[in-house]
Amino acid sequence: MKKNKKKYSVARNTKELATALGIESSSDQALMTYKTQLSEIASQAIKNSELSVNDLVKRSGVARSKVSAIKNGALAGISCDLFIKIIAATGELLTLKLAS
Repeated sequence: MKKNKKKYSVARNTKELATALGIESSSDQALMTYKTQLSEIASQAIKNSELSVNDLVKRSGVARSKVSAIKNGALAGISCDLFIKIIAATGELLTLKLAS
């Protein structure tokens, strides 16, 4: 009896992940990287603020389910503007730098 050996890839960064997922567009890869960074910043800002999810909902106007997802580092279904709203609600400052 033969065992099916599945091949797995390990992605060490968002570029490798995008390639593994078949995302070839450099602009889509850049957006994926940007969202990942915003997610990490938002998640850390929530932890640093020590605010409750309910406090963040009131301050940001973002749905409770989205705030909880962001707190847990989720990316799916979360837009960049929601990450920014949460970061602002925590009192953190966000500085954006564009590079070419």
